[in-house]
Amino acid sequence: MKNQKIKLAIVSTTIRGDVGYRDWDREVNKFNKFDASFFIAGDKNSIKFDDSGFLCPLIYLSPKEQNKYSCSTHIGWRKWARRNIALLEALKTNPDYVLIIDDDNRPLKNYFNKWHKLITKGSEKQLNIKSKWFNYLDSGDSESTFFPRGYPISERDKNEKIATKNVKTLAKNILLFQGISYGDPDIDAFARIADPRALPLKKVSKLNYVVKDNWSPYNTQNTLFKKELAPLAFTWPYSGRYEDIYSSYVWQHFIFNQNKFVHVGDSVNFQERGLRDNFTDFKLEHEGYLYAEEIWKEICKTDPSSIETIIKDLAKSKNFVIKREKKFFISFLNDLKKINAI
Repeated sequence: MKNQKIKLAIVSTTIRGDVGYRDWDREVNKFNKFDASFFIAGDKNSIKFDDSGFLCPLIYLSPKEQNKYSCSTHIGWRKWARRNIALLEALKTNPDYVLIIDDDNRPLKNYFNKWHKLITKGSEKQLNIKSKWFNYLDSGDSESTFFPRGYPISERDKNEKIATKNVKTLAKNILLFQGISYGDPDIDAFARIADPRALPLKKVSKLNYVVKDNWSPYNTQNTLFKKELAPLAFTWPYSGRYEDIYSSYVWQHFIFNQNKFVHVGDSVNFQERGLRDNFTDFKLEHEGYLYAEEIWKEICKTDPSSIETIIKDLAKSKNFVIKREKKFFISFLNDLKKINAI
């Protein structure tokens, strides 16, 4: 990989059309160390997507085209989880890394250069705290403390400060890279309603460290997956605004049991959040406030020896939230096998 371009699949869905991806296309094209392609899943409420003029290869999947995957029926429409179809299409190309983004984010200067440095050089620092959970936004410059979307309510009053130690971690041992978003970051509706002073976020002072056996909720807005983890990058279509949060518990369960690491920090992007109703978002999150820890415990009971065993065990779960996803889990696993992704 040292003397050749790294194959990067950039995955998302869209309701805003192509405009949300033009900056990404220009930036990754400037940086000539990635062989980058875009995979975008449309939705029934998406505006027209103009794929002309892109500098990188791009595959846009219309709603009709997505039906070639059996899981499409079990996702539903007008959902961010449509990007699960784009993920499958990307995995068919056997990428080295999969980057999942949102179309209301934009890359900052040297964005792809920083990703490249991380996945070739590794990390020099490791998180060094005793708490089981950690708040990676804790060192932000906002007026009040806030937490990533999905952070367990019962853990918020503990919130041990971020501390690190100098430990070298090879890039090959890092399977997940959670990039920070500045501007209007991914926090929950509870925080937005309770204390709007937290925004905008302009800086997080403690960045760029690896994590093992300390948990945090991660999202799919600025998130890079190594090849070995990428088939688990799907989100849960019937879990509201916890669709990627529950997924992130699965990623960490797999990663930690493989004796591998998560990296938190670069590459940083900027989120320009569109108009949203915080109370509508609250409705899509309230179940997670109540049951996230219970679901995390159920996920930790699954067999982490392989991606297939995890998905099969999730499909067998009796937990009422996880059980809702059963048909999707089974069909997505079948699609992964069909395209030889596992």
